[in-house]
Amino acid sequence: VDVDNLFSTSVIPVLSDFMTIAAGQTLKRGALVDETGTLCGADSDVFAVVADDIDTSDGAKEVAVYLTGEFNEKALSVADGATVEGLKKSARKVSIYIKPTM
Repeated sequence: VDVDNLFSTSVIPVLSDFMTIAAGQTLKRGALVDETGTLCGADSDVFAVVADDIDTSDGAKEVAVYLTGEFNEKALSVADGATVEGLKKSARKVSIYIKPTM
């Protein structure tokens, strides 16, 4: 198994669920998505962290997501024009904590 260092620590409990990812996207594990299942942009509110790579180019699909936890900032991804740093405050509101990579 490849280690991807997505998780920073395990102090905050990790809750997972499934959600529909909007069509027309190819997302990697660690993508920050909003509640519509779209990759977060600069003005988005973070809802979840994608748990597995997913390709929805042929239609919306269900994928496992993390709803809470502590994540390494360098293992996360966002839309062009946005930054992980810029979404930290939004993520914190839903108990997703973004930590510097050590």
